[in-house]
Amino acid sequence: MSTITLLPYSLSFEQDCADIIAALPDWFGLPDANASYLENLNKLPSWVAVKDAKVIGIITLAKPFPGSFEIHFLAVHPDYHRQGIGKILMEHVEKEARRNQGNWLHVKTLSSSHPDPYYARTREFYYALGFSPLYETDTLWGPENPAMILIKAL
Repeated sequence: MSTITLLPYSLSFEQDCADIIAALPDWFGLPDANASYLENLNKLPSWVAVKDAKVIGIITLAKPFPGSFEIHFLAVHPDYHRQGIGKILMEHVEKEARRNQGNWLHVKTLSSSHPDPYYARTREFYYALGFSPLYETDTLWGPENPAMILIKAL
């Protein structure tokens, strides 16, 4: 069994990351948002998960306030879903946040009041990692895409 290696993001991974986003249209279907995620890989601390010399996952961590960290972006190639890749990436950024005096880790996702089955899986992933819902709002992405903010104490 091959191992997963986490590496800091570099421009050499840009196309691989774009390919992962393209392989996930049910989660990443907005071209402008996708371009922003790719651009932010260069601006925010980001890591890629590599298996057998192939990038299979990506994560970006933001620090909006002292002590508070946000999972800005997380994607795992669909061929590798439910194999622990997302959990490995999450454990890494949790360590990074703690190392940088983080008290909280939070993430925005589509709310459970929206019937999307793909984001139901996303919320279940975060719940399994110890996140809890903090609040729901329709002011971030509009009433047609209500956001749920999930939080985890570090």
